[in-house]
Amino acid sequence: MNEIFLLARETVRVIFHMDGGYTRVVWERSENTAWAGIGWIFDIPTYVIPYDLRAIGSHFLLSIVKPNANDCEDIENIRSNRDRFFHIERLTVFV
Repeated sequence: MNEIFLLARETVRVIFHMDGGYTRVVWERSENTAWAGIGWIFDIPTYVIPYDLRAIGSHFLLSIVKPNANDCEDIENIRSNRDRFFHIERLTVFV
């Protein structure tokens, strides 16, 4: 059975780009709270972010998923499939 297990789904902000093709993002609601500074920063592959959302300060909805909730994967399998763990959605504003 092909389940998808949702690990997190949060609005993030791009804070900087790193060497090696990664972008660092921070969960918006973790800033200025008790959560700040305890791991709510993620490094995600830059190529999974649409080009127009890569600018420093951009906001988008980041979902982190595990493709199969029941699969016992080894670290090499996780590393080789890491781009499947990140789903990005544009934020929309309703007026």
